[in-house]
Formats: sequence, structure tokens, C-alpha cells
Amino acid sequence: MLRSGISCARLGALCLVLATSLGTAQAQVTPESLLRADLRGTADHPLTGRYTGSVILAQTGKAFDELKLPSGRAEGQSYDNNKKFSAQVTAQGKVTRTIYIAPQGRSSLEVMTNFTDAVAAKGFEPVYRCTAAECGDSFVTLKYRWDLNEAKVLGENYEHQRRLMVDAVFDQLVDIRYTLFKKTGADGDSYVGLYGGLHRGGGFGNNSAALSDRVGVVVEIVEPRAMDRRMEVVSAAEIGSKVMADGKAIFYGIQFDFDKADIKPESEPQLGEMAKFLTANPAAKVFIVGHTDNKGTVDYNLGLSGRRADAVAKALVARHKIAAARLTPRGLGPLSPVASNREEDGRTKNRRVEMVEQ
Repeated sequence: MLRSGISCARLGALCLVLATSLGTAQAQVTPESLLRADLRGTADHPLTGRYTGSVILAQTGKAFDELKLPSGRAEGQSYDNNKKFSAQVTAQGKVTRTIYIAPQGRSSLEVMTNFTDAVAAKGFEPVYRCTAAECGDSFVTLKYRWDLNEAKVLGENYEHQRRLMVDAVFDQLVDIRYTLFKKTGADGDSYVGLYGGLHRGGGFGNNSAALSDRVGVVVEIVEPRAMDRRMEVVSAAEIGSKVMADGKAIFYGIQFDFDKADIKPESEPQLGEMAKFLTANPAAKVFIVGHTDNKGTVDYNLGLSGRRADAVAKALVARHKIAAARLTPRGLGPLSPVASNREEDGRTKNRRVEMVEQ
């Protein structure tokens, strides 16, 4: 019965619309509602567990990825364009990243000590730890920031409100704490990075207000795991078809050492097929073009992709007797992506070598 005394039976469809609207309003996602329960489909990592009463705001996992973890204090002021970590560890393997939000009224010291004690109990040793000013003025800006896409823990299907909260988290903190742990095992090194602090203020309106007086913690874990080798070799015949149809052929079977232009031995099958195509088409002249994702500065990636393209051209000349005059190496860095760089799957597609007809 409506307040006016008119029954829903008499209003019919209008009453149904009003009821539906009321239900939708009640189910609306708010900043506060995101802090009442874990993100669906997430779970604690067995190496850490969680602080009692915390919720998982965001979590991502990759079977094989690369993560840079600070192993030294931040150098430079927050506004300094040259600010950087004095030392970093680059770890590869199975990567799990989780953001926890603790209940109100708990200190950063209490929450972070619970996490560090749990990791130490698993046999991990601290590589580096710092608190507040010891971490350096620009630590907060370098470690996690709303406009630092590679730092954010952001799943592909997060609704709009959760994306806003992922931006707001760690925006303004007091009593920050960070510890990097390492454990060496038979399969390699495992790392656990713990970063957190108490939210006070922030520039994200209702989202910052919901986080106020709550400790946020990002737990980053890298476990040793071999990368699956799934990149198919493009045959000489396929190269010819792709060049005829598209003016270029794309290769993911040419692998490089991280941050270097050294071609890995497993790249030889793909180099061999490229050479077969060029040998079968002696009049063909091509550009060898290197591409990267958008991690790092544009200028650096342009240089790296150019060095990699040059390494491929030199390998074709030295190992397969292709005339150098037929090959022109160029690097485009992140300037010609084939997918979005927001997620690792897209960044993987963008890291490639192409053969483009001249």
C-alpha cells in the first residue's frame, strides 16, 4: 500500500516501475559498500593471509609476469622529474597483487606488523625496510599513484566505482611502511613486497572519505615459475602471404633478455624462417621494426626497440648470409601498439618485431 492509500493493484505498471527503481537504488554500488566485502573471486595468498576485519578491494594474478620492487629508499622530491628509487629488484614468475583495506581505528604499525610477522614466519628474510621519512620524500609518489598505470592493481572487468576507489587508494597517507622480503628455494627466489599506510585526506571526494582512518596495504608476491613457451613460429610461406596481404609480418617468436637487445637462443627458429623468405625472394628489401610496450619513457623505449631491430638485422646477416643492404632496422618503441597497454595481455602483444616491405 502506498502512503496515499492507493493500492499497487490499482496503479499496475506504474507501481512496478517504482518498485524496480527503489530496488535499483538500494543495490547501488557506493564507496562504503566496496569496503564491506571482498571483491568476488578473490582470496588470500597462503604466504600472508590477512589482517582480521580487512577486505580485498582489488586483486590481480598473472601466471608469468615481471615486477619491479623497491629495494632502496626513494631519491628526490615528489615534484622532481628525476626522482627514482635508489635500488630495485626485477623479479619474474607468478605474480599476485592484492590491495587490502583494514577496519577503521587501527594503526599502520599494528596492521603492517601483522603482515610482516606472517611473512617472516614462512622463512622469508627482509631485503629492505623503511618507515615514514626513512623511505624518502618521493616514495609514495613512485610506489603507487592514480596516474601511474603500471602500479595500479586494476582488473579488466571492474565496475566504474571500484575503478575510482583503486585510483583513490594510497592517494594521501600518513605513517607509511614498506618491507621487501626474499626467500631462496630450490626453484629460485620468491619475493614479497608489503607497502601500506593510514589514509588521511585525499583528492577523490567520497572515495577518499570512505578510506579515511583506514590502513591500506598492497601485497605483491612473485613466485618462481618458468614462462610457458607458446609463441608460434611464422613460417616462410606465411611470411610471404602476410607481406603480400598486409605489407608486413609480425613476429613474437624473437625473444630478448629483459631490458636488453641480446637475442635469446630460442629465437633461432623464427630467424631461420625469416631468412628462408628473404632467400626465396632475392629482390625483396624490408624494414626490420622493433616495438615495445609503454613501460618506461618514450625516448628510452625508442632506443631499446631500435637496438633490438638492429640486433635482428645483424643476426640475419651474420648467421644466414642475408645482404645487409636489403635490411633497414628501425625502432618505434610504444608508438604503434596493436593492443591497449592497460593490461599485461595487451603489453605482451605490443612487444614484437615486424618485417615491413619497403
